[in-house]
Amino acid sequence: MDFHQAYKNIQNGKVAPLYLFSGPEDYLKEELLGEILRVLNKEGRSFDLERKDGIQLSLEELLDSVKQRTIFAAGKIYWISNPPYLTVSLQKDASTKKAKKEGKSRLSDKEEKELLAIFKKKELDYLLIFAVEKADRRKKIVKEIEKEGALVEFPTLKGVSLSRWIKNELLLQEKQVEEDALIELVERAGDDLRLLKGELEKIITYMGKENTVTRSLVRFLVPESREGSIFNLVEAVGRKNVQESFFHLAKMRRQNEHPLKILAMIIRQFRLLYQIYPMQQRKLSRREMAASLKVQPFIIGELLKQAEKYNEATLSKVFLLLKETDYEIKTGKRDGDEALEQLILKLCLIT
Repeated sequence: MDFHQAYKNIQNGKVAPLYLFSGPEDYLKEELLGEILRVLNKEGRSFDLERKDGIQLSLEELLDSVKQRTIFAAGKIYWISNPPYLTVSLQKDASTKKAKKEGKSRLSDKEEKELLAIFKKKELDYLLIFAVEKADRRKKIVKEIEKEGALVEFPTLKGVSLSRWIKNELLLQEKQVEEDALIELVERAGDDLRLLKGELEKIITYMGKENTVTRSLVRFLVPESREGSIFNLVEAVGRKNVQESFFHLAKMRRQNEHPLKILAMIIRQFRLLYQIYPMQQRKLSRREMAASLKVQPFIIGELLKQAEKYNEATLSKVFLLLKETDYEIKTGKRDGDEALEQLILKLCLIT
């Protein structure tokens, strides 16, 4: 079950006694937890939240703690993070060849039965929420939890899903967003939901009674991300605009980025451009390109525009310059900032 369906179920008062939250999007996990607490409080039931480390605390210890509660205690939600018996087991460390301490990775039949028996509870006096990076669907207990409809997936939001989340957040405040403003916002803030939430709150506060988020407003209020800066830098280089290229380079340096880190971002950008060519020849869709390159779909549009300014022969010359600059900085042959300036100047002169 995805988090959208889980959210609807909870809003309708269907709160389960046990959940397994799986996926990398921790912000949405916390949002769903908040909705559970809101619904329970709305029904007049007071629940306290207690967070526990699933690596240090065995399931047996957890269940013993639950059983010791009295009828006079307030309801309680136990949030158990990264229990090894529900997630993919950690592998041995390649350098030490020793297994990392990870707690018990398997449950006994008795423990599995006790855990699943929670679904049969008549009174909702406590809830268990297990939060993991990735649930191990091969495990019997995970399959049983999924069968009960309590496995909730929280993937990183990208593309349409991310756009829908942003629009929904704005609708809650009776605001709308222009499509180009939406793209600009994601380009600048990325897909980190906590960061996006903060930027949206800033935008909404500034707007006052205004109804629509515009691109100009996003550009005015939201600082440009490193990814956005590197796109602008490479775009200016592609247009052979030396002055604008140096402007974007100076902006990245003001963000206290190390010269080697800036160089690494430039290298990554040109590698993405190089990988675009065979994908175009195979006539892949933008969605397929984004999945293959592991980037947001809107980035593909920017890459395709930039790719028009280069060809494979030109990019071969670019990579030679990048390799030369990397060597100069790492060997101390040239100061990092000076090496980057020389690189940008040479890139703008490539034909």
